[in-house]
Amino acid sequence: MGRGDDSLAGKLRGEVRFSAPMSAFTSFRVGGPVDYLAFPADMEDLRRILQWCRRQEVHYFILGNGTNLLVRDGGVHGMAVSLSRGFTRLEEAEVDPGGKLVFAEAGESLGRVVEFASEKGLPGLEFAAGIPGTVGGAIFMNAGAFKGEIKDAIDSVRLMDAAGNVQERGKGELNFSYRSMGLPEGEVILSGRFRLKAGDGQAVRGKVQEILRRRMAKQPLDLPSAGSIFKNPPQGPAGKLIEEAGLKGSRIGDAQISEKHANFIVNRGRARARDILALIELAREKIFKERGILLETEIRVIGED
Repeated sequence: MGRGDDSLAGKLRGEVRFSAPMSAFTSFRVGGPVDYLAFPADMEDLRRILQWCRRQEVHYFILGNGTNLLVRDGGVHGMAVSLSRGFTRLEEAEVDPGGKLVFAEAGESLGRVVEFASEKGLPGLEFAAGIPGTVGGAIFMNAGAFKGEIKDAIDSVRLMDAAGNVQERGKGELNFSYRSMGLPEGEVILSGRFRLKAGDGQAVRGKVQEILRRRMAKQPLDLPSAGSIFKNPPQGPAGKLIEEAGLKGSRIGDAQISEKHANFIVNRGRARARDILALIELAREKIFKERGILLETEIRVIGED
């Protein structure tokens, strides 16, 4: 790996895979190979990986759990970095009269953080119950549901830039907006601190269970998908617009607009990325033609055809 003697081989405590199929690492279960897939074991590993990519002019991106990502069938040139092995610390960080700070590294699952807060009787993250993906991914996209967003609970975020420098930024220094935290190109989320209130553990657990029940009732959780495909426009929920356009259940190959929730596209077995993209364009074009509303995708689409 690398040009000449500038290689990562033998310099990492973690692992690097070559030509790794992204279909095995995304919730859609589709996508061609990525040139390199790295699993840094610690901060020094991550710093070496980012510095190597900078020197070799190799594009990199953070994979998370691949739950909000569609990789095209031709795969991706560059480096995918997974923090799922070396960045999973979760703990109470600080206590003050108003509640507690919970520290979570970027590779930990958001579901585990919700569970942790629930166990401790700390309200503030119940809205995130059932949202798939990692802490880093949730912060990156300002994940939200049930009238709550990550920005409502975040206190600060720790970041590493492409040169390996680390800094912590408070909530006021971050550019949160709908489904985005405005992360500068090349920066990597290392961890977040969540400011949660002291509360009634039974009430928190009850609310979490209620939200999980509502998700089970409304969303197609039994088939591979990437969650909501489109952001909700000001005119109303994207799923409602797609359903009113008569597209619920529409199918191209093994990709289908879910019959349970029209803002989900599911993989019924052997869907290809091109099938999913064709359904996305079908919905966008029909709703724009009929309603004059241009839907914007919530999922990230990367790679080559």
